[in-house]
Amino acid sequence: MENIKKIKQAIITFLILNFGLSTIFYFLMGSAGDVTTGGGLYVALLMYCPAFAAIITSLIFYGSVRDFGWKPGKLKYLALSYVLPLIIATISYGLFWLIVPGSFTGHFPKNMILFVSINFFFTIIAGVLGEEIGWRGFLVPQLAKITSFTKLALITGIIWALWHFPLIIFANYNPGAPLWYSLPVFTVNVIGISFILAWLRLKSGSIWPAVLFHGCWNLFVQNMFDPLTKQTGITRYIVGETGMLVGALILVVAFIFWWMRDKIPDNRIDKSK
Repeated sequence: MENIKKIKQAIITFLILNFGLSTIFYFLMGSAGDVTTGGGLYVALLMYCPAFAAIITSLIFYGSVRDFGWKPGKLKYLALSYVLPLIIATISYGLFWLIVPGSFTGHFPKNMILFVSINFFFTIIAGVLGEEIGWRGFLVPQLAKITSFTKLALITGIIWALWHFPLIIFANYNPGAPLWYSLPVFTVNVIGISFILAWLRLKSGSIWPAVLFHGCWNLFVQNMFDPLTKQTGITRYIVGETGMLVGALILVVAFIFWWMRDKIPDNRIDKSK
């Protein structure tokens, strides 16, 4: 049986490696100034830093990466992971379009099936997979051995949000709202999603529901619903990854998954924690 000290050492090693590698690309993105232009390549490389850190750490402490959850798991969890981002985005953006006249642009892609297929594949390969190998492939299962679901989801969400901060502060990621607003709202939204992804990872025993949810979220919110929405003075305050309306829907769904936390296996070494 593993001991708690070894698990904590592995987690600390992962975090040091991850943020150490990421700092290189934070600097490069800051120099480029905009993630949508010259910094785009650096963002893709940054998103694989959690994967590199997780693989290196797992090889050091466990000699393999077989516990990342490579098997696809049950189809129902994959289907749920695809549908949930679409439901959250449709309800939140739909309400915004109804409340704010003229905010719906109607700029649908000409070939929706081709658009979704190509962009989904690119979104997964260009970075989502790299993030999820680190966060849900390694960090969540490790934390699940030493703490409760609530604590591990909170810890992962806070770390995940902090990891994004340099993108928002220095690299023009998701612009439109001031930092005093976007940072706390983004943090709450990410923590909410963390509860959903942690539940899916632990319940399914697979990394792929988390990859699918994360990829669909980026695809639908960033590449579909944002272009369908006119950018007015209040848009970024209400919808998008720094939007309070999107956040409200995320928190509702997150609460449901938190409420179902007894449905996932208890993998803690010390059940009293």
